[in-house]
Amino acid sequence: MLLRSFRTDDLEALVDLTVRAFEPIQHGIRDQLGDELFARQNGNWRQDYRDILGDLTKAENRQRFLVADLDGAPAGYAAWTTHPGPAGPQGEITLLAVDPRHQGSGLGRALIDGACEAMRAAGCVVVWAGTGGDEAHTTARAAYTAGGFTPLPTVFYSRLL
Repeated sequence: MLLRSFRTDDLEALVDLTVRAFEPIQHGIRDQLGDELFARQNGNWRQDYRDILGDLTKAENRQRFLVADLDGAPAGYAAWTTHPGPAGPQGEITLLAVDPRHQGSGLGRALIDGACEAMRAAGCVVVWAGTGGDEAHTTARAAYTAGGFTPLPTVFYSRLL
């Protein structure tokens, strides 16, 4: 496995693996929210992720995007950003996805470590990440825990208007 920079020919493979990785999560969200609230909040999730990846991989953002390459093909990625903080810059892993065929193999942990190293090199003094507390996010939580992150439970509420 090689951690490398994004290449423009990666985009479609990254969109595909994102959809496959996040589909179980989206089904779980629909089950929890119900069809109407899900449709209003996440109804276009596939296109939303395509748009998000298009933005994250623009030339000006690529220094904050890392691809896990297995045998010449993308198998996962991590994206991050930085924020000012009281003790120095703070990093945030904004998106992490691993091809479902490779989840639980340590690839997510390698991406987390690579992103953290890049943020450390950029002067960040702390990094955080958010993930779900449901069953579909079990491997993500395990990767963050293995990476030395301390969990802080939160609750996210949604309401129809």
